Amino acid sequence: MDYGDKTLINLPSYADRYTDIPRLIRLKFIAQVCPQLSVPALELALNHVKTTYNVKLYDELYKTLCVEVDRKYTTHGKERHAPDGNEPSTSSGRGRALVPYDSYWVEDNTMEATLMLQELDAELNFKKSNSGSSYVRRILEEIGDHYEKSGNLQMAVKFYARARPYCTSSENVINMFRNLIRVSIYMDNWWYVLTYIDEAKQYAFGFENLALEVPGRLSCAAGLAYMGLKIYKTAAQYFLNTPFGRYDYDKIVAPEDVTLYAGLCALATFDRESLQLGAINSEAFKPFFQLSPKMWHILAKFYADEFDACVTLLREIEDHIRLDVYLSPHVNALYDMIMGRLTKKRNMEVMTGSLKEGQLS
Repeated sequence: MDYGDKTLINLPSYADRYTDIPRLIRLKFIAQVCPQLSVPALELALNHVKTTYNVKLYDELYKTLCVEVDRKYTTHGKERHAPDGNEPSTSSGRGRALVPYDSYWVEDNTMEATLMLQELDAELNFKKSNSGSSYVRRILEEIGDHYEKSGNLQMAVKFYARARPYCTSSENVINMFRNLIRVSIYMDNWWYVLTYIDEAKQYAFGFENLALEVPGRLSCAAGLAYMGLKIYKTAAQYFLNTPFGRYDYDKIVAPEDVTLYAGLCALATFDRESLQLGAINSEAFKPFFQLSPKMWHILAKFYADEFDACVTLLREIEDHIRLDVYLSPHVNALYDMIMGRLTKKRNMEVMTGSLKEGQLS
């Protein structure tokens, strides 16, 4: 994907929207799909991965960065030389000194992670024999957190799930499901995401306060899963039902992202009435549109049959949304569906105009 010299996003500001694994997932994806941003994205990812225990990912990112820097120097007819700290840094990677490999961090971090896991295992065995369920659950969650921070997501799921018998409150159970949903999102296991959401909802229905709160809190995760499964109409419905005031998936999917996901999925699948009532005039979703007003204008232009203006706005956001790790795989399909609907509406308008002219003549 070649973006020429376009300024697509302010990468540091974009990365700051997200934390932990979501930031790494997004930066790694941008480095893969956008050559112009590959080096700065990898450098930001390398800096952030050092807040985790994921040495394997650090090595992977560093090797990729070396390849990208060499490729850019080769492309521009230059040879990379050893860093001396005086080279200017550019967003394209030209003239950029290669970040030195932090072998000290790798060794120290590996040792620290190993010792931490040993301590947690020992504490778990002790708590099982000498403490109540709440203590055991907390240690199981800490071990899950440790594996998540280390990049071993399958083991994280295993330990989060093991906490279920030790939950002593409804809040504990819902938090356990949220942990499982979150890690399943990181793994793109969309059917598992939906399964855990369904189980969480079924559990919540037994409690009046949770029955009202939980479905809305999980709407964004459900929308993400249905979009991942290419069930776009259902995805749009869930995104549009996401409550702005209680939205707490923002470190995985920023509110601005929700607006784009909801708008494009709705534009591709909703009928005219649903588009107006469920999206354009939705008071509940209005705060999301205020963060990304261009998406609202795209929907409004489509509804008003202003075809050229709608297409122009869609093209303006296309490069940006292709950098989104969750939306990018669906851009071609969604745009084909939207353009097909625009063409159909335009043809219907032309036919209607021709019929009217024929009746008058």
